[in-house]
Amino acid sequence: MLRFFLSYCWLALLFILSGCTEVKTYRIGVSQCSEDDWRMKLNDEINREIMFHEDAEVEIRSANDNSAKQIDDIRYFVSHGFDIIIVSPNEATTLTPVIREVYGNGMPVVIFDRNINDNTYTARIGVDDEGIGRSAATYARNLAGDNAKAIEIGGLEGSTPAYGRHKGFASEFESLGGTLLASVAADWNKEDAIRVADSLLKLYPEVNLIYAHNDRMAIGASETVRRLGRDDIKIIGIDAAPEIGIQAVADTLIDATFLYPTEGHRIIQTALAILKGKPYNRETILPASSAVDLSNADILLLQNETLKEETCKMRLLKARIDDYWAQHSSQTSLFYASIAIIILLFGVGFLLLRAYWQRSRHQKELMTQNRLLGEERDKQALLNSQLQEATQSKLMFFTNVSHDLRTPLTLISEPVARLASADNLTPHQHTLMKIADKNVRILQRLINQILDFRKYENGRLELRLSEVDFSRSVSDWMESFHTIARERDMKLSLVCSPADTPMPAAIDVEKIERVFFNLLSNALKHTPDNGSITVSIEYDAQNIVLKVADTGEGISERDIGNIFDRFYQADRIHPRGSGIGLSLAKAFVELHGGIITVESALRKGSVFTVVLPVRHVAESAVDTEKRIDHDSVNSELGRIECEADTTVDSGKPIVLIIDDNRDIQRLIGELLNDDYNILTASNGKDGVAKAARYVPDLVICDVMMPVMDGMECCRRIKNEITTSHIPVLMLTACSMDEQRAQGYESGADGYLSKPFDSHVLKARCANLISCRKRIKELWLTTSPHHNAGKDSDGRPQTESGASVTTPSDIDNEFYNRFLTIFKEEMGNADLNVDAIASMMGLERSQFYRKIKALTNYAPVELIRRLRLQRGRMLLTTTDKTISEIAYEIGFSNPAYFTKCYREAYGETPTAARNRLTGPTS
Repeated sequence: MLRFFLSYCWLALLFILSGCTEVKTYRIGVSQCSEDDWRMKLNDEINREIMFHEDAEVEIRSANDNSAKQIDDIRYFVSHGFDIIIVSPNEATTLTPVIREVYGNGMPVVIFDRNINDNTYTARIGVDDEGIGRSAATYARNLAGDNAKAIEIGGLEGSTPAYGRHKGFASEFESLGGTLLASVAADWNKEDAIRVADSLLKLYPEVNLIYAHNDRMAIGASETVRRLGRDDIKIIGIDAAPEIGIQAVADTLIDATFLYPTEGHRIIQTALAILKGKPYNRETILPASSAVDLSNADILLLQNETLKEETCKMRLLKARIDDYWAQHSSQTSLFYASIAIIILLFGVGFLLLRAYWQRSRHQKELMTQNRLLGEERDKQALLNSQLQEATQSKLMFFTNVSHDLRTPLTLISEPVARLASADNLTPHQHTLMKIADKNVRILQRLINQILDFRKYENGRLELRLSEVDFSRSVSDWMESFHTIARERDMKLSLVCSPADTPMPAAIDVEKIERVFFNLLSNALKHTPDNGSITVSIEYDAQNIVLKVADTGEGISERDIGNIFDRFYQADRIHPRGSGIGLSLAKAFVELHGGIITVESALRKGSVFTVVLPVRHVAESAVDTEKRIDHDSVNSELGRIECEADTTVDSGKPIVLIIDDNRDIQRLIGELLNDDYNILTASNGKDGVAKAARYVPDLVICDVMMPVMDGMECCRRIKNEITTSHIPVLMLTACSMDEQRAQGYESGADGYLSKPFDSHVLKARCANLISCRKRIKELWLTTSPHHNAGKDSDGRPQTESGASVTTPSDIDNEFYNRFLTIFKEEMGNADLNVDAIASMMGLERSQFYRKIKALTNYAPVELIRRLRLQRGRMLLTTTDKTISEIAYEIGFSNPAYFTKCYREAYGETPTAARNRLTGPTS
């Protein structure tokens, strides 16, 4: 119902507004070259004509005989969106380019009065200036008599009316026997005409007639003649504007003037016909008119006055009509607005009534919803209470489990530590025990951190203050880190201010020692080899400021605000810790009433600052037990050196282990060292490079690694032609199916979850390598060098024609390229492995391992085998001699071909041909 009503209202409004459609108004721009009396008359005619066209408006601009200003006026009309331009060019040569440009851009242009130098305009309305000149010459000859001698005062040089009027007068006047003594331009101005007439009359005193191109110049010449007392000279002008030319004839200032038609109405009518697409004449030339002299000047003046009165009446009438139309429009708009308001009032009333009905219904619904929400709120409160109880129970359980883990961990740690230091173990066993001992210590530290953080959250963590020399304590704690720093060529230094001065303060030594251990161990973890770490202490009577600055990786702006939150890990993709260390360090510092902050920039390093208030609990410092020792530092940061024999056995397969955890590398290496040659890489980027260099038989790759993760590493190994055949076994601590699916999509051949059993690891490695060998054997028996064909898709076929599955498209492409190159170069006796490897774009070692991995043959053996197979085929299918066949397949000596053939097939080539084809007669 509402939708129907709104649609009705819209239709009503559209119907009302349809009567107010805006009519297109054409904008006409008129560019006058000057502002003389003739052009004022023309402008009046244009304005009078435009009154009869309500769909048009006109704007007239005068250039005042300045061509540059007229160009600006034309560009003004263009830039302000006028529909058509009417131009009377001041100078043809100057105005032609701009009019051509405007016309070329698609704007209609009407030329009137004067002309331009080409025809780039829409329409032109002009006057026959030569005809006026001829009429003036005829009249002048009759006026001056047989001995007519005239001078000509012309218009602006370059304007087309001046040229036409001069040409017509000169030719006609001389043909009638008159003499034109001189013709000088006066630029259409009275002042210039006075100066020119004065000069010419002095030069030519015999003159008896002056011909001026307009009435203003004729009046200027008349004033000069009167001043010189030359009443015998006759003066003729052109234009016949009522207030100037005709009035001058009536006042006997000049003898005659010729009417120059204005035709303002015709100009407007032509412009509107162009805009409305109606027919029009492109060229309109108005004929020459008759002379105005004393015989008709008064009549014409009277007609002009009558015309002016009628024009004033028309303007008054139009103004009244405009007022009436404006009132009518206002009344019409008010009427339509009243109808619209009435309709809207009905609509508002209906909507108010409908809103009242809906409000009543909504109130009932809200009451029902409030009741339901209240019940839901009570349920949520109950669930929140139960959730809090469950959370506390889980935390308590987790804490209790951590307590319970301490006992078995203690029972494990001591035997492991003793075994790790035993002298009767093999190097292999000793390395495994070192790995176990190191990780037992790490596990002990993590459990202690969890229990301490739980105490802090429960408010049961207490301070045990002792008076110590802070700088001496820090120096003692740093001693255990120097060995690790030297092994990694890192500069580790301590700076105290003031130097060599005791710094007594009361602190909980065990907690501040753990804070220092966490900050310095983090700095060592995230600073590359050959970097630097500076520990500085600033001491005064109020505070101790401890700073740990490194030149490591730095922390991003996104992570730096959350770095002290519990369980927060800056590197969420490849985490290197539990995320509890810095949170616990902040808790220990805040227990002392201090603060801890960090400043960092990526790839520039970090500065951790700890500010502790200075307090005292005794008069002198006491010695405390040192808890940071070499074993605790080594368990966190040390590298376990493998004591096993690292001799490379060329008969063993090569296994590449890619893992960022060195202990995992050592563990897997120790487990597989007896059966495989081991290579290691600490991230995916290094792993891809080593795989391409050494072409191992198996890659064991962790999923979560810095620089390049395991997924991308596996994808690149499988997409590289030299490594695409290598099986990849992924190691992961996550057992989600989604991650496994991503691994298989990246090309992984198998998955093994951490923690893994050594027997399972060995079995998976052996199985993957064995499967690869079986695939090689299957492919070898069905590859082209065993006389196998290919199906329509390019896959190898058995002799029966059945298609077989090949290892990968990349391996197929590689082997097919090898066969193509070999077939082209088979007849070359100097062909060797180095040449083929170079043609394949590989190093010799890479090519050797790739061919060996795909075919189980060394390249030299494979080349000889392919040549012998080709020779065997030629023996049975052609009549070529043994020597011809030997040379064709690349043997430089037929005897050597016979020797190799007998070793491969157990018979000589001649015997094979006789047996397979029968003896020749």
